[in-house]
Amino acid sequence: MKIRKKVKSAMEQLHIEQLRPNQLKPVNRILDGKDTLLIAATSFGKSIVSQIAAIILNLENKLTIIIEPLTALSHDQVKKLQKLGIAAVYLDSTQSKDERQTVREMLENQELTILYLSPEKLNPNFIPHEIYKNDIGLVVVDECHCVTAWGHTFREDYLHIGEFIDSLKHRPTILAMTASAPPEDRNEIMELLSMRDAKCITNSLNRSNLHFMKQMVTSRPEQIKNLKKHLKKFHRHTTIIYCSTQNTVEEIAKRLKELYPGEVVAYHGGNKKGERDMLSGKKHIIAATSALAMGVSIKNVDLVIHYNMPLSVPDYYQMSGRAGREGQKARSILIYNRSDYYSNRAMLRDIDDPDTRKTVMERLDAMKELCEDEEQCMYSMILAALGEKRENKCRYCTNCQKAR
Repeated sequence: MKIRKKVKSAMEQLHIEQLRPNQLKPVNRILDGKDTLLIAATSFGKSIVSQIAAIILNLENKLTIIIEPLTALSHDQVKKLQKLGIAAVYLDSTQSKDERQTVREMLENQELTILYLSPEKLNPNFIPHEIYKNDIGLVVVDECHCVTAWGHTFREDYLHIGEFIDSLKHRPTILAMTASAPPEDRNEIMELLSMRDAKCITNSLNRSNLHFMKQMVTSRPEQIKNLKKHLKKFHRHTTIIYCSTQNTVEEIAKRLKELYPGEVVAYHGGNKKGERDMLSGKKHIIAATSALAMGVSIKNVDLVIHYNMPLSVPDYYQMSGRAGREGQKARSILIYNRSDYYSNRAMLRDIDDPDTRKTVMERLDAMKELCEDEEQCMYSMILAALGEKRENKCRYCTNCQKAR
């Protein structure tokens, strides 16, 4: 596939030597003004697609808005882009009044290439009016599975992104990206984002370097014991341990600091110091909530451990995908305690909307089946939940190993 001169120039700015054809295809669609839903694995390089398009659109004095679910994601991307001399900033609640004013002045003067926001910042009560002085050429919704996964529960502003897009004087192109939107959610995502004549580009979610393991436990002491056993056996470079609550994150981090002094950090929304320590690369065992599943760049992760049962198979895949992003051999280990299933059910019963409650309960049950099934290939079950059929068994997951 021939690469346009403007794309080559943008690649040079980003210090990218080569694009794969499956990365170039969505770039070309965006530059042709076509709305696109991009489904691709965590190691695909989806951010490169949006950044190349943003740089080229800026040649026409057009602003790109990228909507991220987490401040850590925005901070990580902006830091990298600014080092490359690209006019990228974020606007969020972590900034001082003076910092926010500087961003507003840059918007007023139309000096930006990329602006990173959360969906909450697009709420009519909070949106900076200076945004409307810019010609917005592209709106990117990163981790767009959050539109349906979170919009119907605890982040309603995700459901109103389409209204913001419709309010703009000139309609921008829309790019939505994720690794974990099940097929049954994709049309709703495109509709809620007000996408027009959109095409869904799907890439294989199979990652042969990532091996899945699981272990059933019957008590919390056994859960802790197995966590320590797996760390001792498999921890080499960087390990992420996913926990269901902030309290559990803090508890696990406290326990592990005694065994791995100086290596452990707790990451969750209430711990900004933990976020800085994690992003600095100085800590190599990270106890985290599921928020860390969202694309934050952490290098050399070769082990992911789920201390608690995830809420769905897509969530499980998204979190596991933090491992092996550089192509190295990596493991995802699920420690399954059936009590986690009942705790999750109790939490999900509080969802008011009956249709949403039914959907999330069904997905929790599918996750339980993955945990308890002892015959089917784990990877085949995961990919099937994400709409992809796998012809052969992976040979490396716990169930495949048992069958050998």
